[in-house]
Parts: sequence; structure tokens; C-alpha cells
Amino acid sequence: MNNPIPFIIRYFYKPGYKFSFVPAFSTFIKLSFILNPLVLTAQKIIINSGCNVIIQGNLYVLANNTAFENNGVFTAGTGAVKFTGNADTAIAYVAGNSNTAFYNLSIDKTAYGIALKSTVSVQNILKVSSGNLYTDSNLTLLSVAALTARVDTVPSGANILGKVMVERYIPARRAWRLMTAPVTEASTIYNTWQNRGVYAVGKGMLISGPPGGNGLDRAGSSSLKKFNTATGALADVINTNTPISATNTGNADNTGYFVFIRGDRNTNNFIVPNTNTTTIAAIGRLQTGTQNFSASSVYGGFTLIGNPFASPVDFGLIGRTNLLKRFYAWDPSLNTVGGYIMLDDLDENGIYSKSVVGSQQNQHIQSAQAFYVETDLNATAILSVSENAKSSSNNNLVFRPQIPAGNEQVTETISTSLYLLNPDGSLVLADGVFSDYNNAYHAAVTREDASKFTNVNENLAIVRNTALLALERRPIVVLDDTVFLKLWKTTQRSYQLEFVAAMSSNIGLTAFLIDSYLHTSTPLNTSGTTNINFVINSDTASTNVNRFMVVFNPLNTLPVNFTSVTAIRKGEQIVVEWNVQNEINVAKYEVEKSMNGTDFYLVNTSKLNGLNNSAGNYRWIDQLPITGNNFYRIKMIGVDGHFQYSATVKVTIANNLQQITVSTTQPATGNINLTFNNMPAGIYQAKLLNMQGQLMHIQKIQHPEGTVIEKIESGRAKAGAMYMLEIIGPDKNKVSYKILLH
Repeated sequence: MNNPIPFIIRYFYKPGYKFSFVPAFSTFIKLSFILNPLVLTAQKIIINSGCNVIIQGNLYVLANNTAFENNGVFTAGTGAVKFTGNADTAIAYVAGNSNTAFYNLSIDKTAYGIALKSTVSVQNILKVSSGNLYTDSNLTLLSVAALTARVDTVPSGANILGKVMVERYIPARRAWRLMTAPVTEASTIYNTWQNRGVYAVGKGMLISGPPGGNGLDRAGSSSLKKFNTATGALADVINTNTPISATNTGNADNTGYFVFIRGDRNTNNFIVPNTNTTTIAAIGRLQTGTQNFSASSVYGGFTLIGNPFASPVDFGLIGRTNLLKRFYAWDPSLNTVGGYIMLDDLDENGIYSKSVVGSQQNQHIQSAQAFYVETDLNATAILSVSENAKSSSNNNLVFRPQIPAGNEQVTETISTSLYLLNPDGSLVLADGVFSDYNNAYHAAVTREDASKFTNVNENLAIVRNTALLALERRPIVVLDDTVFLKLWKTTQRSYQLEFVAAMSSNIGLTAFLIDSYLHTSTPLNTSGTTNINFVINSDTASTNVNRFMVVFNPLNTLPVNFTSVTAIRKGEQIVVEWNVQNEINVAKYEVEKSMNGTDFYLVNTSKLNGLNNSAGNYRWIDQLPITGNNFYRIKMIGVDGHFQYSATVKVTIANNLQQITVSTTQPATGNINLTFNNMPAGIYQAKLLNMQGQLMHIQKIQHPEGTVIEKIESGRAKAGAMYMLEIIGPDKNKVSYKILLH
């Protein structure tokens, strides 16, 4: 409860009246605008009909051996009510004709407990530290868009007795979800999630299946499924007149479901794209104490587990016997109806690897959320969720083996994300995979690698032998290493692949995306992000599931060497120059331009201007540069059709015609020339870094204003290698250039 201040009620009011506390004895206490701390020890607190009691701020009412009778309106604010003492429920209870909505409710009785004799709801935290809470089916744990109530750790000796209604708010989005009802001794699916078949705005949901009947809402497809651990497949639920929780033992009774939620029970929600928000609820006894789930006893087998508590739980604090520290959840915000997301922490360092890096799912499993776990060996497997695994992390956005010492610095990663590219340019994250490289890993598929779960819509997976993977762990890449991608369930539309790489151990290799449909090879930034758009069209060849792969090869796969590539603004034009050596079997050069550094298009074709086997110097002038970024790269095409790209260079034209351009061709001095075009006066800092991020040289430049050529030294940098040049201006803004030093 965030350490609330001990006292509580800031003020009371009733229009035209004073508010009264009425004890059980004959004494009449009349209070108004109470401002001093007070512990309430009267036997009864009564809010009379028509009266309002308001708690302001982070304050709490400490009710010692006290009854709370609400016949008016009680507004909890963000405060708390804490019941203490040793009186029995004839004295300590909540009653009245009105629902009492607590923000935080705490029970800390040294004997007996508190009885709820009228309806009570909790918005944030229910904490039973000692004693008993007798609910008598009068308690509701509320869930709204911003907050879902949770039950704090229930220690041994404390009890919540009786049934409770547990709510789960669902935002307006037609999507599949992995769900559970965190209760035991529960009613049927029909009486709970389907709201007894009654339509009420913002309540319940439609659960469909052909041909209807058995509690199902009639529709052409099944919207509720259960996982069969033995077969490893989801099966339709054909009868919702069955208990929503499998058993009534009070130990891990709740069942995990895969359910498509359209919104509430408005039948218009059967029509695409109709949807609205809804709140689903289940009534039963809360499960407390350690909950032990039996899992598949087969190596690599999966089991669907529902979070047993009305509280988030931290997966890292869950006990596992013969289970990997890995789980699969469903993120309903992915693609159009959601998608699977895998997280694991095989090296037990508390840092989770994620198959889809853009997903908001984290290690905290939410109240009413279900998830899959994976069995490690052919033996008995048990998942134990204790009270200590409970977490305070409400996540409203969703509803590695050990590395030997000394190897940490050579761990490398590539995350690959698939996006739906809409006509307006907006992106929707659809799926993703993750590659993790370290020499502690194995090249073969082992328990280190995470299997791919198939989505309803588009799927992206890594293929290794016959295995489909969401996350692959392998040794550090070497020449010709290949990541085989499988893409399926696509439609005729535009997509984008995003590669985010952090790889630096082998600077002689670079990654190329091979597109077998377009017959292209595109270099990827191995120390940053590369975005590549593509289209699935009516040509069946464009839908080839094995269309893409990532291959690691030297950047220069043909004999030609680009000795320099520069782009310099001169007046209202940009001059692009490139110099090459060892011009063998070259057919032509193409200049490609881009406005975002990703999507390039052809702007010029240059024939050879010298004899093959000799050096060549080339120039092209862009007479129509744009305001903003102008990216250029040179594509060398060989006589046999093979091609390679130069490094990309950039010229930025600001609206006020301010810019910095770079030239690295200074063989006599080894200096780098920076042309400051109409730049403001001040101190600029230049940093030269190698591709591993190590500092080669740092230099301050006192720029007087206007257009000046400034020289910086190359320091410890060596000619013939790629470097990053960072310029930080007086306004602390930074620009970076990838350069080849001469």
C-alpha cells in the first residue's frame, strides 16, 4: 500500500448536514472535518443514508475491533482501510445497504477475523496478513483499464474463506488470448465468462462453436480451446456447461484456455470488425498457498498452465522440477489477432531473452493469464507456484545457458521482426525471431533453442535441420554461416523485415539478406538496425516460405575494392564520388539513393571509364537533393551478374542550409576533413570509434561560424578499415558517419 500515512479520513460531508459516527453504545459522537490522526476503536462506524465519506490522498483508516456499516456512499480515493484487533465477527464486520468499494483493504487480526455481510469490492490490493477474511460470496476483485485488483501474499495461518468474484478487463480488440479463471470450486464456463447467457453492456463474452447448444453461442467456428498435453494440440471446447476450473481440491485446480474474445455479448460482435471493451468474471474460492501443477513427463513436451493466483506472478520465482526456465505467452497486440512470444532465462541471470523483441510481455504473468512451459527431460515434471512468487507488476499492455567467464564480451545477437506495412506507412508488429551467438552454445539443436509456436496469422521462424525455432543459440558466426528463415501464412500485401544486430567479433564478415524471389543480396548493418520492405503479390513464387535467408560473407565478395566513397554538397547540388582499385570483371556501376537509409532506388548508371584491371575514379552529381537526409551507395555489378555494395554515405540538408560533410581521402596527412556549412559558432566534439565501439581519437573543434573546413586527426585508426565518426554540437545533438579511412 506504498507506506500510507497512519490516518485517514480527510473530510466528511452531507449537503446541509454534519456527518456522524454512531457507536454501538449510547454515546453520540458528532464529527466534521476531522484533521488530526485518529485510530477508530468505536464498536461501529456507520455511514448514514445520503452521507458521503471521502478519503483523500494516500491515507488509511485503522479500524480496531470495529464494525463498518455503509448505508451511504464511501469513496476510497487511493487510501486504505485496515481492520485490526482480536474481536470476533459479531463485532468486526462490514455491512450495510450500499456496496463498499475499498481501494486497499487489509486484514491484520490477532484473533478471529472480519466478516463481509454486504457487498464489498477492492480496486487495488487485498492483503490478509493474519486472521480470517470471511467473504460469504460478497467480495469482488475489480478490474478496469488502468488497474486490476490483486491479492497480496497470504502467509500461513491467514485465510480467505468463502467465494470471491475475480474480474479481468479486456480492451476492445478482436484477438485470441491465453486465459484462466484463478479460482477453485467455480461455476461453469457458461455461468461465468458467458455471463449466464445474459447480454449486459461491457460484461461477459460470446463463446462460439458449431452447431451451438451445450452452452455455446452458435457460430461457424470454435472460439474456445483447451490444450491436450498428451497430443500436444489444442482441441475445441464443445460444451460450456462444464466447470471453468477442472477440480475442486484447492490446489492448482484452474484450467488454461485459448479463447477468441470479440468484446462483450452483443451479437453484433460476431460481425467483423465490430468489437468493444468487456469485463469477464469468475466466482469461486481463491487459491492460496503453494500450487503444484503436473506437467508433461516427455522431453520437449509442453503444458498449458493458468496463473493460479488473483495476482501477477514473477516467472523467475516459480519453482520448477524438470522444467526449463522458459515460457510461451500470447501477446494479443501482435499482428491482427495476436501471436506467441517466448521468454527464457536459461543462464539464471535474471535477464530474459525474447523471441519478439517489440512485445510488451515480460516475466510477470498477469492475473487470469495462462502460459506454456516446456519439459527438460523424460521424467516427472512439476511447476510449483508459491505465495512468494506473487508480483506487484500489473502489465496492462498485454493482457541462455551459463556463459563461461571470459566469454561474455563475445556474445552477439540478431533480432528479426516481421511487420505488416500499411498503405499509410504505419507498421504493426506481427512476429519475430531471435538469434544468440556465443561459443558456449552448440551448433546442433538442443534444449538451448526454443521451439516455434504457430500463430493464427503470419509466422516467422528459424529453420535448423527439421526444427522450427523462435530463438536459436549457436557459436559465434564464421564464414558462410546461414540463418534460414521460414515465412508462412502471408497474404498479398506489403511487409517489412527489421534486423537489429549487435555483432562485432568478426569484422571481416557481414550479414546479407538473400531474397530468392527478387534475386537480391542486401547487406545488413551488423551494429545497428536495417529495415527492408518487401511485397507478397499474386505471383506464387513470392509466397515461397523459404524465400529469405541471412548469410555471413566478407563484404567484398568480388575482386574490386572501393577505396573511397564520398558525398559532398556543393551549392545546391551533391557530388557523389567513388574510387576503386582492382577493377576486374566489372560490367557497370549503379548509384542508388534513399531518403531513409533503407529504401534505395536507382538514380544513375555509370559505365567503366578505364581498362579492366585498373583503378577507376567516378563522379555523379545529384542536381535534385532533398531537404533532410540524402543517402547514397554504389552498386558494382559484375559481368556474371554478381554484385556488391559500397558503404552508405549521407548528406543532410537542413532547412536553414546547415550541414556537415565528411571527406576521408587525405593520403598525405591521414587527416579527416569536416566541411562545416553555415553551422553556428561553438565548441564541437569529434569522436572516431572503431566498429567495436573502441575510441581511436577524440578532438574538440572551436568553430567560429559560417562555412569552414576543419581538420581532425585519425589518431590510432588505421587506413583501410571502417570507422564511426561522431560529431556532437554545442546543442548536444549528435550526428554519426560511417567512414572508410584512407
